Amino acid sequence: MQQNSKEFVKKLYEILENSEYNNYITWSESGTSFFIINPNDFSKNVLQNLFRHNNINSFIRQLNKYDFHKLKNSTSTISKYGPQVLEYEHIYFQKNNKNQLYKIKRKKSGNEDSLILNELMPGMENNFVFQNHVVSTIKNLSDKFQSLIDNITEIKTNLKELSIEVDSKNINALIYDEDINMAMHVYSILKEHKISITIVDNHNNLYGIIKQGLFNFLIISASLDMVREVLRFFRSFDLSTPIIYIGFENIKFDIYTLGITDFIKKPFTYAEFFHIMQKYLPINKKI
Repeated sequence: MQQNSKEFVKKLYEILENSEYNNYITWSESGTSFFIINPNDFSKNVLQNLFRHNNINSFIRQLNKYDFHKLKNSTSTISKYGPQVLEYEHIYFQKNNKNQLYKIKRKKSGNEDSLILNELMPGMENNFVFQNHVVSTIKNLSDKFQSLIDNITEIKTNLKELSIEVDSKNINALIYDEDINMAMHVYSILKEHKISITIVDNHNNLYGIIKQGLFNFLIISASLDMVREVLRFFRSFDLSTPIIYIGFENIKFDIYTLGITDFIKKPFTYAEFFHIMQKYLPINKKI
């Protein structure tokens, strides 16, 4: 009897088998692990299209739940893909070995053990009743848990069809601009959405603030050299938080290689600003 693998694991395997995504995620030469080559590019080009979100941290949490292990980057790996590359492995997740996927199980939480114990307690007065209760309860709970776990991905997929009201009070943004007038201009546009905004106009204070990691996105406007320095620092510990760069430069290279998520060129109109920012701002809809 053929076993069914979990939807998340199955989809991940299919993505790796699809050469269309090899620039973003690929098997290692041995086929026993895989690389996420650039987490930012992977978020925008794979997660956004196939998982309907672009949160790399959420994706990594899913890997952890299914007991995938992150490997330390070797010198050869960094030389080939760069320091931002992520490598993961699972003993049953290997290239050309799809029939082993069903063995990959979601890790059990401590709450499940508590629920089982609570169900078993009433039968402890009588050993015979207790033994029968154990068998019946474990079977019932096992069936229920398996059904719930298998439906988690389907439920999440269906949620995309609902219009969800986003609580803007939970959105925190940082604005860093060497020109305080420009910072206040951006602030005045964003405050209409009731976002919690922190303005920084001194780069000496900037590093300590962004190190706290309390922001949903950052907006930076400064000289390109300063932006390069800030991004090098920030991306050394945070690969996923969106960074929007506002500048005058006629960029003659791929600015996104610095680690920015989006670029808004000065001067900009209200419409041009929101064309970029709408993906990061809360949108209220009725369910």
